[in-house]
This record gives sequence, structure tokens and C-alpha cells, in this order.
Amino acid sequence: MLKGIVSVYLVIFITTIAVAQKITIPQLKAQFAQHENDTTGVDLLLQLSRLSQAMRPDSALIYAQQGLDLSRKHSLKRGEADCMNRLGVVLWKNGKYDRALSFLLGSLAIREEANDRLGMLKSLSDIGIVYSDEMDNTKALSYHFRAKTLAEQLHEKRRLGIILSNIGNCYIKLNKVDSALYYVMQSYGIQQTINDVSTLPNTLSILGDINYSLGHEALALDYYRVSINLALKNNDQSGVSDTYNSIGKLYKHKGMADSSIYYATKGLNAAKAAMYPEGIYNASNLLTNVYQGKDDHFELFYLKIALAAKDSMFNAEKVKQIQKLSFNEAARQEEIAEEKHHEEETRIINLQLIGIAIFIPFFFLMILLLNKSRTHRKVIDFMSVLSLLLTFEFINLFIHPFVLRISNHLPLLELVILVALASVLVPMHHKLTHWMREKLQHMPHLHPEKPKDPPAEEKKEPAN
Repeated sequence: MLKGIVSVYLVIFITTIAVAQKITIPQLKAQFAQHENDTTGVDLLLQLSRLSQAMRPDSALIYAQQGLDLSRKHSLKRGEADCMNRLGVVLWKNGKYDRALSFLLGSLAIREEANDRLGMLKSLSDIGIVYSDEMDNTKALSYHFRAKTLAEQLHEKRRLGIILSNIGNCYIKLNKVDSALYYVMQSYGIQQTINDVSTLPNTLSILGDINYSLGHEALALDYYRVSINLALKNNDQSGVSDTYNSIGKLYKHKGMADSSIYYATKGLNAAKAAMYPEGIYNASNLLTNVYQGKDDHFELFYLKIALAAKDSMFNAEKVKQIQKLSFNEAARQEEIAEEKHHEEETRIINLQLIGIAIFIPFFFLMILLLNKSRTHRKVIDFMSVLSLLLTFEFINLFIHPFVLRISNHLPLLELVILVALASVLVPMHHKLTHWMREKLQHMPHLHPEKPKDPPAEEKKEPAN
């Protein structure tokens, strides 16, 4: 197993170097200088935001906002949705969960309207992550599973690997270890198959958490250490912080206070470098617990840091804002579901109307064919009247929605319109019925003439 891990590490290390050599921030800035006022500039700003996020989150936020402004200037809906999603991710990393959720839900709405399924996948996945960090893992799972369905339909293996890993992370937080292991192992298999550089460290860290929960501490430490090495190569300081904090928690559980302090401190430094409030809170909270009853000075010092980080993420106003956003989004999804249901009902009604419209001419044709046969006159007469009834009732059925729309559902106005229509249709129906009967009566094969009796032979007088 260790040989396999080392092999994966070497492949990822080589790939990372190759990717890093492709493009740099100065090169992107030089390209953007030539496209400051056109649509190409939006994509360049998004790339600048992604590359800046790990070490310069403030710059990442500025680039994403510039991209949003440029997209709106040129009415680029897709660019607007991408930049809003990018802003949401950067704000999430900075612990601004309320603002992050606002941008991500806005991005999802634009993508749903445009039926941008790949964009919807991204937004759903990111919204799930925000809810997970907000400790609402049940709601997070609902978004992750919607994203999983889209990823499978679109055959997006890399994104599917990320989503499966996030689902496992939610389950481990809900203390459902078996479910967590099931999904994370699927993610691990996909990421190994495609040699995914950027997301494997997170999956390995979650596997460490799972094995720690199962009591496999040595194996957990192996996963944590490989995860840190890969995350450092990716310059993912927030991922490094999370894994260091997990190691610190493991050593605290083992009663090894010095080791716990060592790794928690490294986790705190990495989180500060990435301006990552969640990592700062977890590390400082762990250090507060380790120093409790041992060193009052350090306990109070780290407690203040923990409280400040917690307040920046979970103060009452932000929680209230997130609840409001969640409520509005739930209402919007209900409206979408209602609209889809109404569209389905309309589609079924239209299909039925089309079916009736096709049936009536065939019914007339059938009557014409029967006219050429020796079918009983009363049967044909009945069917002719029935065909006219079908035609006029179909006209009534067809125009009724328009009557409702014109009358605006006012009973008096609706009655007036229907009476006016009846005054035209009813006499027309009677005239056509009378005409049809007259035609049928004059059809010779329906009224065959009786053969005349042959002339009686003149009686001859008997010969005398």
C-alpha cells in the first residue's frame, strides 16, 4: 500500500510541476492588459482570482469582482454567474458564509434559468460545502446529491470525485462512519484513476478522519502525512491547516499534549497564512483545550483568538442572514417545481387537444366511407350528428382558455362572452345538422327504390 501511495505521490508531484509551469499571474496580467474592456477579460480575471486565492485572498476577491462588473457591462449572463460563483468561493474560504451563500445562490439562479447544467453542478457543490461548514450537514447533503446526479449525467469524473469526497465529509460530521467510508473510497478510486492533483489531499485527509473515528490511529496518521505533503506541493494552506489540526486532535486524544500543541500551532500558522477563519478557529480552540488547567496565560490567549474567529463566521446577524437566504431559496425552488408541474399539465392538455383535433377528421372520413357501404341509414345519421357535436364541443373546449383570459375570470364578463359565442355556434350547429341530414336523405344507396311490379298480362278471352 505504501509503495502505491509513493507512486501516486510521484505522479502528482510531476504533474503539479508541469501545471505550474503553464501559466503565471504576471503572464495573465499582461494578457488582461490587452483585453480590459472585452469579453475575453472576464475569463482572464477568473483565472487570476483562482491563482491568487491560496496566498492572496483579497486580490482573488478583487479580480472576481472586476470580472463581475465587466460581465454585467457586456450583459454576459454566463460570465456573471461564473464570477458570482468565484466570489462565493473566495468569501467562503474567508469565513464570510452569509455573503458567500448570497453569491452562490444568485449564481445558481442564473445557471438554472440558462439551463447551464455544468454551471449548476459547480454552484450546487459549492453551496453544499458552505452549508457543511455552517454545520448544517443534512442540508449540505441535499445539495451534494443534486450535484452528484448532474456530474454522473455529464460524465464529469473529476467533479464527481470532489462531490463524493464532500459527501463523505458530511457523513463523518454526522457520525455516520460507514456511509462516509463508502463515498470517500469511491472518490479516492476516481482521483487515483485520473491522477487528480488538486483534490486528492482533501480526500486523503478525510480518510484519515474516518480511520481515526474507527480507532485506526496509525493508518489515520499515514493518510494525514501523505495529505500534507501533497497539499504543500499544491500550495493549499487551508488544506494543510485542516490536516494539521486533525493530527493535533489525534495526539490530544492519545494524551500527547506536546505533539498536539506542535501540530495545532502549525495548523494555526497555515490558517493565518491563508486567511482561513475556520482553520484559525479549529486550531486555536484545540490549543485552548490543551492548555486548559496547565497554562492560564496561553489558554486565555488562544481562547480570544478562537472567539474572534468564531464571531467572524457565526455571529447572530450572519446566522440570521443565512436563514433568510435559505428560506428565500427554498421558496424559489418551490416556485420552480410548481412551474415545472404547470408546464407538464399544459403539455398533457395540449397533447390531448392535438389528439382530438386529429381524431375528428378521421371520424368524418369514416362516415364518408360508411356512406359508400350499405350501413343502416339511422346509424350513419347518428354518427353524422355525433361528428358535428364533437366538432363544436372541441371548438368550445379550445376557445375556453382564451375566454378566461379575456374575461380575467370575472363571471359576468365570461357569461356575456359565452352567450355571444353560443349565439353564433348554436344556429350554425343546427344548420349544419339539417344540411347533413338532407344530404343523407338524398343519397340513393341509402334509399334504394323498390323494383316495380312487372305489368300484368292482359287476360285473354278463352276461345270459344
